[in-house]
Amino acid sequence: MVKKTKKNSFSLLELLITISVIAILTITSYLEVPSLINRALDARRKDDLQKIKNYLENYYNDNKNYPVTLPGCSNETPCDPVTKQPYNYNSVDGNQQSYKLYTSLANTKDAVINQIGCEGGCGPFCSYNYGVSSSNVALRHCSYVCAQGNQGCQFFMDPDKSKCPKEYGGDANCKNECGNPQNRCQNDSGKNVTY
Repeated sequence: MVKKTKKNSFSLLELLITISVIAILTITSYLEVPSLINRALDARRKDDLQKIKNYLENYYNDNKNYPVTLPGCSNETPCDPVTKQPYNYNSVDGNQQSYKLYTSLANTKDAVINQIGCEGGCGPFCSYNYGVSSSNVALRHCSYVCAQGNQGCQFFMDPDKSKCPKEYGGDANCKNECGNPQNRCQNDSGKNVTY
């Protein structure tokens, strides 16, 4: 009678399955890591803008106006975590009684972008997608709107300035509602705005 000896090694099939599982886990984590990093950076950007907003409100309480410019990067006025550049700050029209502060979030699908009306862009040259402002002024946001007359759907840098009754964010077709005169802007003054 022949005795069967027990093997102390893995079969080829077991090795292939193990390698496949490790490869799948590695690829999955590799694809997810950049998304997690972007979300963390965006959370930091939002927190930074809130810190700066608090700084600005304290400054206003002490001086009865907002600063014309922000001081350099510090704990009170942090800079963007990636570019290390200051966030875009505008003391509105130089009157120092209001301000707007902008940044760009890496996750362009973040729900807060639509909530604040920046899905078409915000701020100078529509180049940002997130921001905060003093309570007495709204963020300047860009959007597709129904232009005055019968000019159709067009991109405006400041729809409020043109007294547009309806904004369509990033929808370049304006939901095909420009045939209705009630949806059209009163003028074109907000189409190309210089900052």
